[in-house]
This record gives sequence, C-alpha cells and structure tokens, in this order.
Amino acid sequence: MERQEMIRDLNQQIESLARLHLRHGLYDSEGFRLQRERVERLVREHKVNVRQELDPQIRMLYKRYFD
Repeated sequence: MERQEMIRDLNQQIESLARLHLRHGLYDSEGFRLQRERVERLVREHKVNVRQELDPQIRMLYKRYFD
C-alpha cells in the first residue's frame, strides 16, 4: 500500500473510532476495542509519525484515544 494511501486509511480508521464513541456511545463495546487495536497496529506496523503525518484534527482525536 502506498504511504499516502495508508495514512488516508489511518485517518479514516481514527474518525471511525471517534464516531463509535461520540455518536453511538459505544466506548465500552467490542467493536470500539477492535477498532482501537486496528489503529494501533497500523501505526506500529507502518511506523507512522503521528505528529507529522496525521491531519491536525485527526491528530487531536488520536491523542484523545491513545495518549
């Protein structure tokens, strides 16, 4: 997968995580946990520098759920 395409996918995955939490209130659900694990795996496997490579709004969401 091309780097920019992977970053785009990561941005979408993080947005999906926020939707599960904020819109649907599924913070404690299995789906939320699995989505969170997917995001962590993408960041780890592709060695994403979240400070430099994520969109600013997505970076704030990332910090909310992972810092």
